[in-house]
Amino acid sequence: MSAEMTLGDFLKRLEGVYKSVDVRVAAVKSDNMWQNALTVVRFSCLEVVNVEQQQKQCENKWGKVRTSNFQIEMQAWEIEFFLPYIESFNEGRLVLRGEDLQFGRSIDLLSLKGKFDRYGYTRRENHSWPCFEAIAGEYCYKLDNKQLQSEVKSQTYFGLYLLISELLEVDFHKDLGLDLIVNAPFYAAIGHVDFAEQKCEIQVQFHKDVRGLAVSAIVRRGDREESPVIDKASSSIKLEESEDLGDDMRIWTKQVELLNATPANYLSVSLMQTEPTALDIEKPSFPTQVSRLLESKKPAKAPLVAAFSRFCSLNELEEYLAQPIEAKQPFKKGKKDTDATFELAVVWLLGLCGFNIIWLGQTKHETLKENKVTRFSTDILASHHESKNLLLLVGCTIGSPKDSDIDNLKSMRRVLQDKVFKDTQLHIKPFIFSAVPELGNKERDGVKVLDTDDIRGILSQLKHGEIKRALNQYFGYELGFT
Repeated sequence: MSAEMTLGDFLKRLEGVYKSVDVRVAAVKSDNMWQNALTVVRFSCLEVVNVEQQQKQCENKWGKVRTSNFQIEMQAWEIEFFLPYIESFNEGRLVLRGEDLQFGRSIDLLSLKGKFDRYGYTRRENHSWPCFEAIAGEYCYKLDNKQLQSEVKSQTYFGLYLLISELLEVDFHKDLGLDLIVNAPFYAAIGHVDFAEQKCEIQVQFHKDVRGLAVSAIVRRGDREESPVIDKASSSIKLEESEDLGDDMRIWTKQVELLNATPANYLSVSLMQTEPTALDIEKPSFPTQVSRLLESKKPAKAPLVAAFSRFCSLNELEEYLAQPIEAKQPFKKGKKDTDATFELAVVWLLGLCGFNIIWLGQTKHETLKENKVTRFSTDILASHHESKNLLLLVGCTIGSPKDSDIDNLKSMRRVLQDKVFKDTQLHIKPFIFSAVPELGNKERDGVKVLDTDDIRGILSQLKHGEIKRALNQYFGYELGFT
């Protein structure tokens, strides 16, 4: 799918789509001047205020990075005010927060040649849109200076390469031979392809201002591009035939007839832009055999997971669980709470595992009442039909669990076991879900902690329909899951 072009030519394809430019810079001081170590320029369909919020969230997580000889700076510009900054690139400099940043060379930004491909170095967007990406320059060897590295780590507590990777949100490493990345996502992608009753259903998600989109479906006898064509169909994507998803995004769904296709044939579905010239936006690396699409019509291994995925993708769920601060809020307009985002995602995760759930967190009912006295709280109560004598007490935290969190669930378990479920066979098991990776001690005084590595493990099992395996591995054989 890869195609080469200049940034200027690519931007003409998406006129009216981009609203802002997200600029992030890592700079090193040399000879009393700030010099560029890495600059990342991202075009975005979001308003400037939204980009600034994303930048702020990132900075809140890692802190403001500025030492005597190293800094990371962020800025967002409205797209219509970008032209003066293009001129400063031509002059080999950039003004950020009133300070000159030197590139050491003139950069004709719009003439930069790059590739339009499925993936790039940057990882800004939650959705994996195809993108144009241009790279230039050389690796900044000033970053290798041991004194500089020590200065940065002593003041920020983190390594210099890690800070660049996380704050500039790039896959950066020492051997990356560049100092400038320009990224522009193409806001259109195939969301879903299905086949039934000689009809291929195609679903495409796109920005309302992207023009000239079309899809094609080709059925071949074999899986090679030179294999004989058995059937074909195509359709342009019309705005009036699509549904509004909010934030200027639309979803288009259409069925096209492929009357000659058989289960043994291979199907390829492509998305393209037809103007100003033809450009492949999304083209599968390997065709899919029709029989595999037909097999998906058999009873699902995990129907709840399959149904949930049509409302919220498992990748989005993983972001809510593993990166609740950066993730786009799942709540309706006006409701923004990182803790609530994480708790809601845990509720969904437990639901996909087959638990019956009561979400108490974020309500006035999360605290245990005992003789008109309220004490001890939990976010979620859960039970499972596979283990009738089990009750889960679930706490959620986006940080590392504190001793008080452990003590709280232990005390609640004791009160419930002694005063509510005395002389019963019910087993009460406390869990804490954390949005922090690689936590060391996972079992603390009978309270099991599940970190983001465990969460991703559960999601991986769910994606493969292995729900019982996930229950056994992460919630324990001793709880009776078979």
